Amino acid sequence: MSSTASKPLHVTESIADRKAAREIAEARQSGTVAPQVDVKTNAIINPHNPEFITKRPWYLGNNDEGPSLDHQTLDPNASDRQVLTITSADQLIKQERQKEKEKRKKGQFEEGMWVEALKNNKGTYRICKIIKLAKNGTVFDLEYEDGTVEKKVKFKPGKGGGMFKPRIRMTKSGTRSLQFDSKMYGKETYDSKRDEYHGYDADSHTKKVEQIFKEREEMRQKLREEIKQKQELLEGDGGGEKKAQAVMSDSDLDSDVEGSDDDSDDEFAQKEEKVFTSRLARQGGVGGAQMKVTARNLRIREDTAKYLRNLDPNSAYYDPKSRSMRDNPNPELPPEELQFAGDNFARISGDAVDLASTQLFAWDAAEKGVSELHPQANPSQVELLKKKFKSKSTEIQLQKKKKVLDKYGGSEYLDGSGGLANAIDEKRDPTVQANSAEERKIRFGVSTVAEEYGCDGRVLKGVTKVKRLAQKSKYEEDIFINGHTTVWGSYFHVGAFAWGYADDHSLIRSSYCTGETGRKANDEANEMRYGTGVTGSAALAQARGMIKAMTKERKGDNGGRDPPSNKSRLYGEADQKAELDKSKVKAALEKYEHDQAEKNSNKRKYHSMDAEVDVTEEEMEAYRLRKERSTDPMANIGSDELLDYEK
Repeated sequence: MSSTASKPLHVTESIADRKAAREIAEARQSGTVAPQVDVKTNAIINPHNPEFITKRPWYLGNNDEGPSLDHQTLDPNASDRQVLTITSADQLIKQERQKEKEKRKKGQFEEGMWVEALKNNKGTYRICKIIKLAKNGTVFDLEYEDGTVEKKVKFKPGKGGGMFKPRIRMTKSGTRSLQFDSKMYGKETYDSKRDEYHGYDADSHTKKVEQIFKEREEMRQKLREEIKQKQELLEGDGGGEKKAQAVMSDSDLDSDVEGSDDDSDDEFAQKEEKVFTSRLARQGGVGGAQMKVTARNLRIREDTAKYLRNLDPNSAYYDPKSRSMRDNPNPELPPEELQFAGDNFARISGDAVDLASTQLFAWDAAEKGVSELHPQANPSQVELLKKKFKSKSTEIQLQKKKKVLDKYGGSEYLDGSGGLANAIDEKRDPTVQANSAEERKIRFGVSTVAEEYGCDGRVLKGVTKVKRLAQKSKYEEDIFINGHTTVWGSYFHVGAFAWGYADDHSLIRSSYCTGETGRKANDEANEMRYGTGVTGSAALAQARGMIKAMTKERKGDNGGRDPPSNKSRLYGEADQKAELDKSKVKAALEKYEHDQAEKNSNKRKYHSMDAEVDVTEEEMEAYRLRKERSTDPMANIGSDELLDYEK
């Protein structure tokens, strides 16, 4: 290896050189030192430009010439720096394709051209590329798609078997990849190289599509002619129009619209629909019965836009942004002839009126001091107060009417159809009100409606009675399951407030029938659990069940008293009658004193949390003997003090 190969292409600056260069750059920016001048253009280099712009990269070379910005400019005269746009590249591709087509017509072969050849003069034609062409133009070197190369291939292998099959021929679609000379025309851009439709020939695709649709149209025309000939033959034989329609229904152009034999308009509609749907199918539509519905709807649509109702510019205003017309466009027409009365008509229908009245009620309440009403924040509260206010105001009005009628009389002469007569008794039966109204009408000279009945009792003339249908139950009727003789829901227990079976009084649905014995047991269980439905019976049943449960628990040899547990006997007051082992008590006392001494010293050992912690009766007795009690009067008396003894 040479010594120059290990040297870097650029020189690393020292810290001192870098610091001096930074000071000079700061001085140039402040204006104390003259700025740098381009050695090629003699132009002043802006000292405020960053270093990565003014400094020439080391990999471009020529760094010793001096400061310059030529590496930031693009020379348009250099052929290797010319850049083509996507449009220019497509135009060049089209030109190359046209040249290639002309060569194909003449049968000229060139190096780099894609052709079809018989590999080893066997099998089928394979795509390959001419990598070398002899001067005479009849010997080739071919490279196939799999990478294999076949050299010195002749253009014509000769005749064999009475048939001529050329060894090499042109491809049907031309060359695989059309390229142009980048040195002559320029380089392609990044987007041009990766364009999905770069070099796409739309004309060839259009010709293919036209050819396909031309063939389809010829087939359709031929089919129409055959159907027409069959129809003419049937009409000539006297088969009538029904046979002709049968032939039409068997074809691919049948229609779901079936017209009468005498209606010529329906026949015209059928023909028009066939032509329309077939045209839509050719254009890529759905076709068939689905498209027929769409075509029919498009024909009969007759709706008119709002702004076309009245073309007078001084009529109702149409807002294009909200697509609304508030006012009536034709106010001169009567209401029964209007097809559109304006969008305000919808604003005064439905729940909009109730909502407006609720808002007015809230405003009136706010004026009278009720400030917590807010129909948007709490609409339920406002509706409830509004309902209460209406009912109370109606009651006050009825009371006023009743006072007037009681004072002056005349209630017997009122009509009773919702007028002041309702103030007499607003809660009475409506049938009674109707009867009294009919009686008053008879008294005032109004005759009743004449009624005539037939032999079977039905009303022939007069007021017909409303036929009432029996309400069906949600449960299946007359279906007995699991041995029951009654259906579910035939029995109701008031205490449990639940349905059941009437044969055994069971409240569990889909249960098996238990007969008369089960009925008595279910009655006792329901009585014990739910009561009879009378006030307090359910609570009494629960208390009775609790007493029985407590009686079972307290049965024992101690006369109904629960024996004390071991814990209460161990940790409670000392049992004076208990017999303890004195040796165990003494050992427990010694252990307790040892633990206390060890606890107070600094040499306490480690105690495991998994040690045995069960306390025996002897240890508890030792604890009681050594425990100091502040309430004991003898606790504070020393051992050397004498006590007064009174006999």
